[in-house]
Amino acid sequence: MKIRVRLSLLFVLCSTASLLVCGFLLLRASAKGMIRSVEDNAVSELGMLKTSFASAASKTLDAGASDSLRRSVLVYVFQSYADDTFSASQYVLKRGGETFYNNSGYAPDVLLDGLEQNTVTWQGEKLFAAVTEIDLNRETYQIYLIRNVTDLYDSIDRLRLQFYVICAAAVLLSAALILWATARTLRPLKTLEKEAAAMARGEYHARIPLPKRSSKPGDEIATVSESFNRMAAAVEQHIDAVTAVAEERKMLIGALTHEMKTPMTAIIGYADLLERAKLSEAQREEAVSFIHREAQRLERLTQKMMRLITLTDGEGIALQAVSARQLFSMAEKTLETVAVRHGAALRYVENGESFSADPDLVVGVLINLVDNACAAGAKHVTVAAGENRLSVADDGCGIPQAILDKVTQPFFRADKARSRRGGHAGLGLALAARVAELHRARLVIESAEGKGTTVSLVFDP
Repeated sequence: MKIRVRLSLLFVLCSTASLLVCGFLLLRASAKGMIRSVEDNAVSELGMLKTSFASAASKTLDAGASDSLRRSVLVYVFQSYADDTFSASQYVLKRGGETFYNNSGYAPDVLLDGLEQNTVTWQGEKLFAAVTEIDLNRETYQIYLIRNVTDLYDSIDRLRLQFYVICAAAVLLSAALILWATARTLRPLKTLEKEAAAMARGEYHARIPLPKRSSKPGDEIATVSESFNRMAAAVEQHIDAVTAVAEERKMLIGALTHEMKTPMTAIIGYADLLERAKLSEAQREEAVSFIHREAQRLERLTQKMMRLITLTDGEGIALQAVSARQLFSMAEKTLETVAVRHGAALRYVENGESFSADPDLVVGVLINLVDNACAAGAKHVTVAAGENRLSVADDGCGIPQAILDKVTQPFFRADKARSRRGGHAGLGLALAARVAELHRARLVIESAEGKGTTVSLVFDP
């Protein structure tokens, strides 16, 4: 059963129960009040009759009169007062077991059943009976009042029926209104269900429309909707980030596959040549040298690729205080080999500077920058430390301004032919930019075409 149906049923049951209880108590109190009013009125009427009859009878009766005469006088006087009443009451005058007057047709003793007043159902009619006593000439008489109150009880029954009809109409109307109000109030939950289903299908852009805060302060459903929207935004942002990383890795792996084709083809070709053809010693040495050189290129390529992929995980790095002299010492042998291979002069400049960094990552950046400088035809390369920065400056061919903002993209190369000959895949500056980002630093590139390039790793002070 849906929540709006359950809530509506709960509201209807509660309102119906409240209405029935309140109506029942009100009807009961009203009926009791009406019955009590009629009974009190009848009792008052009986009292007035008693007083009037006693006064008239005491003046009329003669103590010396015979018993039959006194009886006739009493009946006459009582009948005259009983007939003068304008109510629907009927009266009975008795003395002991003898009845002097009875215009009701009922046996009052049976109706009262030993009580002073009583309401009974007799032959399908509601009758109210009451009795009082009067002393006349040292004799006690009983005066009975009998009133048919069937109309009163019929009125109460009609009132009760009207209440039931009104109650049923009110319940039906309130049920319809509650169903409408509940459906309208819970409409955002229906939207929430649809958007949750959309998120399960991979659609993260939809949001639940929110009411104005000023119009519905403290609305729990609006609060839930707002929380869902924040969650959906966070999920969408996370999915976008994961998708971006996945796309980047897909691009990197695809580019790596593409980059590996040429050296792998050459290695397979030379290996097949060594296996099948008879070569001179010089040719064999040349083939082996080529295979070795291409294998080294593949090794460098895969190492840089794996390093770049690893650094896209967003994990933090452990920083430690390290001096520029220590960094230069760690990179010195590799840098010298690179410089000698390209016939470049290498110079170090430092004045006791120190940095908070990951030494291995920063040394890798310096090696990549020097390798790029030598590949660009530089004959003089300077590795320098300054205030909050490490830089590699060269006098190579420089980078055109039109592509200066693209050189940190993975696999971007200004001169593809030269990069392939040098074993470069265009990952060095991309890796350096990622390392700078992990250090909360900036990779600043300054270059002039034909004059050289300076690449600096600038740390935040």
